[in-house]
Amino acid sequence: MLVGTSSVNIPSATVQNENYPATCSPNPCPKTCDNVFYMVHVSYLIRGGTRVMWTLMPTFNDPLPWTFQLQTGRIDSPEADDWENVGISFENTCYAIDSEQRTYSSGQQDTFYRIKLTTPVGIYYSNPTAKVGILTPRDWRLAREIVRREKLLQFYASQDGYLLKRRVTGKDCPVCLDLQTMEVTNPYCTQCWGTGKECGYYYPIACVWAELSTTTHRRQMDDQATRGTIEDIVISAKMLMLPMIEEMDVWVNRKTDDRYYIQSIQNSAELRGVPLVAKIEFRLAPFSDVIYRIPIPEQDAWLETAC
Repeated sequence: MLVGTSSVNIPSATVQNENYPATCSPNPCPKTCDNVFYMVHVSYLIRGGTRVMWTLMPTFNDPLPWTFQLQTGRIDSPEADDWENVGISFENTCYAIDSEQRTYSSGQQDTFYRIKLTTPVGIYYSNPTAKVGILTPRDWRLAREIVRREKLLQFYASQDGYLLKRRVTGKDCPVCLDLQTMEVTNPYCTQCWGTGKECGYYYPIACVWAELSTTTHRRQMDDQATRGTIEDIVISAKMLMLPMIEEMDVWVNRKTDDRYYIQSIQNSAELRGVPLVAKIEFRLAPFSDVIYRIPIPEQDAWLETAC
């Protein structure tokens, strides 16, 4: 991905992003820049010492020197604001080592890497790469073909939307978080959107497709005796695990603005431990939920200019 000198800084979820122009065409997803990185390979160890290797496209011919900087983040979105440098930069190399242990829980390990390449011509970024699994070049090509076919199927059979990645790290909410119990005291807080972390969610990731199944309605009494009779709407969906999806993330239907909490994830296609396709369980958020107040600039622009 080529980044010019006037790149857009996105500090919060309320900032416009000029990389997503408004359109009323059936497929509003912007064309991605050509990636100068052919492959990024992560050999991950829990205790540290993770080796990240990369290969550039054979057609890449920018003049030397080439300066590489390894970066790490919590989600696999280029627009995320928490990417940080790992160690120092290197010239004309093909790998870097992250000696720091970044995962301490037994849950899903939320560590992603990318490479920043600086040349006399411009600045380039690789696609974010997860640490799960180890793919050989042959396996990587197989995974790429599986993803390509799934994307082709989704274009005709799925609905497009936006993914709101929930923040699990960062500054605590100064408004509603109880500092003694670390519990959210106001689920309608607009400072953290009910997550307990300032800003609540990362910038919306566009063009996240979901193949939705039929809707299941379930009416029952709330066992906590706080909501009375409730009727949860459950929907199953098949989605690519690109970007990596986690529980309590939010998927937004682009056209209807229905917003769903992701409740469970079951991988249906893996390759060497790398999840490619998953069956997702959605639960429709009540229309009074605070997540409906989270602005999505691309969706607003599409609505204003829709044919």
